[in-house]
Amino acid sequence: MDEGLPPNIPFLPDLIVHHDHGVLITGMEGELLWLDSDLNPTSEVSVPHPMRLRQAAIHDGQLYGTWLDRELLLAYMASIPVGSSENGPMRAELRTSINTPVTYHPAGNRWSHALDAEPMALAVDDDVLVFVLYRRGLYSISSDTDENWRMPSPTWQYAKKRPRNEETIAVQIVGNDIFLMSRGGRVQRRALLTGAILEEYILSEIEGPIERVFHKGDHLLASTTDGMVVWYHRQQTVRKLVLSGPVQGASWDVNADGWRIAGWREEIMLNAERCERAATREIPVHIEPIDGGAFVLFNDGSWGNSAFET
Repeated sequence: MDEGLPPNIPFLPDLIVHHDHGVLITGMEGELLWLDSDLNPTSEVSVPHPMRLRQAAIHDGQLYGTWLDRELLLAYMASIPVGSSENGPMRAELRTSINTPVTYHPAGNRWSHALDAEPMALAVDDDVLVFVLYRRGLYSISSDTDENWRMPSPTWQYAKKRPRNEETIAVQIVGNDIFLMSRGGRVQRRALLTGAILEEYILSEIEGPIERVFHKGDHLLASTTDGMVVWYHRQQTVRKLVLSGPVQGASWDVNADGWRIAGWREEIMLNAERCERAATREIPVHIEPIDGGAFVLFNDGSWGNSAFET
């Protein structure tokens, strides 16, 4: 048994969101668990809303998230204070409230709104939230939900069509710019102040559909459903490889000057000079870099030590 590992996560982990004072880990059934910077729990497990948290971003002490239940055709966006551990309604209560005047919102929220379309992507920076709703539009609001502007849904000019390539899968705010990416690999750079398109290009070296996108500064890591991974720096390809299956997560390791990738039953250490791969006992979903190495979080909620040191 490994010593010095963080406590196990008592649910199936889904999203991992970093913030100034620690980490938030969410579960497939809407669970939330707040951890400190040493990955020790600072709260009890809570379920503020009984559906999966689809997108999440933390800024200035607030969690901004979207919740979605495709079966019940319900979606919400809300702001919750960091560290909140209030529990919300049961899923059965949501089901029986459909077509009634009663609306349940995530517990402990500072504000919450029901959505009339599926949320596709979300980003937050300073006092601005930018998000995309499926076939509804692109929106910019303040942290208090005052609307800055709204634009039609992004459209993409493709030379050839790919399955689901119209879907926006990622939003990133960098300075005064917004970067939108579609599942087909098309990128739009827009003005944060107005939403106007400034530039559009398509990622090279990768064939969609793109499944996951990870950012760190000027670095971008894109992966497809069949395990192709391409690392870009300022639109230039750094490395390209094909893994044994889809990517579950990726973290930038400043000590290694590269990416630690959670693959399909494997862990990958990737930088400009090397690519190392090691089989894992379970499916890793996240890799947390630490000084000299990393902790690996598996899909059963357990932690392990990385096979690679820096």
